[in-house]
Amino acid sequence: MSGNYPGVPRAAVRLKWIPQADQLIIKGKVGALTVLTNEGTALTATLCEHLLSHGHQVVVLTPPESLVRKALVSLPAGVKEILLPEISDEAIKNAVLSMNAPVANVVALHPHFRFPLGQLGRHFETEKALVKMVFLLAKHLKASLNKLAEEQRTSFMTITRLDGALGTANPGNVSVVGGGLYGLTKSLNLEWSKVFCRSVDFDLTLHPSAVADLIIAEMHDADQCMSDIAYNASGQRAVLVAEEMPPLKDTSLTSTIDQQAVFLVTGGARGVTADCVKAMATTFKCKFILVGRSALSTTEPSWANGIADSPGLKRKAMEFLKAQGEKPLPRTINKLVGGVEAQREILENMAFMRSQGAEAYYVSADVTDVESLKAAVQPVVAKTGTITGLVHGAGRLADKLIEDKTEADFDAVYDVKIQGLQAVTQLVDIHSIKHVVFFSSVAGFYGNVGQTDYAIANEVLNRTAHVFKKNHPEWHVTSINWGAWDAGMVSGELKKMFEAHGVSLVPSQEGPIAMVDQLSTAFADQPQVILGGTLPLAKAPTDGDLAKNVISRVLTEEANPFLDHHKIQGNAVLPIINASVWMAQSAADFYAGYQVHRVEDAKLFKGIVFDGKQPLEYLLTLEEISKDEQQITVKVTISSDSGGKLPLNHYQSTVHLLADQPQAPILPLPQVQAVEVQDASGIYADGTLFHGTDFQGVKQIISVTKEQCLLLCEHQGVAPERQGQFPVKALNPFLTDIMYQGLLVWVRKYHDCASLPLRTEWVETYSALPFGRPFYVLLKVLKSDDFSMEADIEAFDAETGELYMKSHRAGVTISKELAWN
Repeated sequence: MSGNYPGVPRAAVRLKWIPQADQLIIKGKVGALTVLTNEGTALTATLCEHLLSHGHQVVVLTPPESLVRKALVSLPAGVKEILLPEISDEAIKNAVLSMNAPVANVVALHPHFRFPLGQLGRHFETEKALVKMVFLLAKHLKASLNKLAEEQRTSFMTITRLDGALGTANPGNVSVVGGGLYGLTKSLNLEWSKVFCRSVDFDLTLHPSAVADLIIAEMHDADQCMSDIAYNASGQRAVLVAEEMPPLKDTSLTSTIDQQAVFLVTGGARGVTADCVKAMATTFKCKFILVGRSALSTTEPSWANGIADSPGLKRKAMEFLKAQGEKPLPRTINKLVGGVEAQREILENMAFMRSQGAEAYYVSADVTDVESLKAAVQPVVAKTGTITGLVHGAGRLADKLIEDKTEADFDAVYDVKIQGLQAVTQLVDIHSIKHVVFFSSVAGFYGNVGQTDYAIANEVLNRTAHVFKKNHPEWHVTSINWGAWDAGMVSGELKKMFEAHGVSLVPSQEGPIAMVDQLSTAFADQPQVILGGTLPLAKAPTDGDLAKNVISRVLTEEANPFLDHHKIQGNAVLPIINASVWMAQSAADFYAGYQVHRVEDAKLFKGIVFDGKQPLEYLLTLEEISKDEQQITVKVTISSDSGGKLPLNHYQSTVHLLADQPQAPILPLPQVQAVEVQDASGIYADGTLFHGTDFQGVKQIISVTKEQCLLLCEHQGVAPERQGQFPVKALNPFLTDIMYQGLLVWVRKYHDCASLPLRTEWVETYSALPFGRPFYVLLKVLKSDDFSMEADIEAFDAETGELYMKSHRAGVTISKELAWN
């Protein structure tokens, strides 16, 4: 096992804790409805009460009692309840029609189900019906939500109570199907660019009143780049992230799979899954039972004999149909040719596996029917021995926008993945299993246009992998969220679309190697992994009039531990860099699909000092100046209530966001003479700088002249819990602050006094300054007198020269009286 597949990026999926949501101030349309689905506990009634208190008009959609138990708590007065007679397209349509008003918000509450030991599928059918209900509700409310979104924020939210960790911390007995709703909301987020779509998972122990408050907070979240949020038992907020891992190059990997291993493989006789199984055959030389839909015959129809290419087969099929007196319709021709090509592909794949020293057997069966599957597989098990591994690769697509989906589409796509999962797990002896591989998709992790049902099914597989690993830690379990391949179901048109969006495809030669390497012991504790590139991500709409949006943030010293390392004269002071990042990052978070590139005219009016007299709430105003598909420009102002007629302004800047970030320039690396280098460890203690550990990153003062200053900087990292409400995202406020410390170093050298940042004419950013990696800061002095100093600053990688950020005319005020303590 080589571990060398540079064309297939690998990302581990992990939970990342994030701050509480900043609140978008929303003015709703009078008469618009908020629709809830009833999950049968006090949470439904409690959420109704909270929504009513916030001025919502609430409608509750209650499923049949066979699916959701009747709640002991009655719904509050003023709430309209609609009882569904069944879960069907027609029933949901009629329920929506009976509302007789535009719908502004949907909050789909999914019940919490537990299963007894060994009965994973106990609630699968019930949960499937409830998930389908939400799917159909989205279909029939698409028009209302999107039309009203032209005037105000509308939202579509799904709420689960799996484990408070989006199913990644399953205690081992929580049913997982509700996790499929995450795939639905992420896909709708792409299909409905103007509707706010969000899934939230809560720990079951959180009180219904706390959950209701948090649901409303999420409904008003100003960050439109996130789709999945979790709250643990302590009310801490988290999101699932894909953390890219370095490529494996020339690495020797080992696996516990040997020649006696027996894998049951669904969907593995053709296509991408077959390619991966062939790589397994080459590497492990074990045994495979391949399950497919196509019946296998060793003989071909006479009209196909000796014809190798598709055009020739189509021509012969046409002649055959005419000779039989049938009309040669394209659909009939394609069916005949497809059957022949499927037979050939299966036989060729099996022949290859056997040529590698593996055993390969093929059975035709409906993977969703456990009895049919047993009847087909058990005779083969008598030859191979007990099944020790599963590769569930079967899948089906029915790509359509949500409004065009049917119940049949949902069932066809969902069942092959999830009923197929149930069937294979019921077929095997659980005590003999050692390896489980699910072929999932980035369509589940990121969502995808036209694939709401497919995303749902894949997210259920992902959650199943986590519960499997919890209950069977000795198993090697992996749900592979594949990126799009350059083969299989990716057409030429789709490839062009992916290329236009910068989406890298999985090379068909390297993908199977990556999958085999995923089965090495090095990744035995990685139940969910992304192999390959992402899909096109959501993008904020830019049509419509220029708008002004206002975001509220409650800012406290306690919520931001890093402030303890930024004190002046005994009081914590918000660094101007953090304020600038607050403005820029808020703009990037609000306009999904756009990145900060340039910030102009950053100004400080009145800083925020935590002296006990500071306001608690601050308003950030995003005033659109211009917008199109390539660039959005907003003026951003942070203010607070002054107690008078006008607000008190604290900071302001103009932020330019781009859809496509330009490539970073490469700067020449400085030629550093060892004799020039001065250790910088003392500057944080001798009065030059006042910063605490979170902001101490200047390692060497390479040179300081009247014209310039060159510093070598590095910081190993600020713990996430210390970053508070200013987490490192596309911008790193902690290292950016270190970049500007060069101004203070220069002023101390040539004026022998302290100074404070005042303004910056403009800043260009290409990527976030990275923790744990050295970078240079080059400061070029433009002007200086006894009262102020201005300079240009560049921060660039110390090994590659890649420019991270540059600042033009960064200015400080100089004062002999200023003292840090």
